[in-house]
Amino acid sequence: MLPHLATAGHATTTGFNVTNLIILVVVLAVLVPVVNRLRRSTSERRRARWAEEERQAQQSQHPQQPQNPQHDA
Repeated sequence: MLPHLATAGHATTTGFNVTNLIILVVVLAVLVPVVNRLRRSTSERRRARWAEEERQAQQSQHPQQPQNPQHDA
């Protein structure tokens, strides 16, 4: 009788059940917004970095002439 009781506990947890579905839904409800926020912030930082690199590249290719101060003549 004891071996039968030992295997009885494993039989109920081997298949799909509602508890696992609820856990999955809760985990997804937490992770999806976090991942989306992380992707958005990373994308914004990357775009800002690219814009800054582009601005620096344009300045190095076409340096602005320093403005001459007015001379007293």
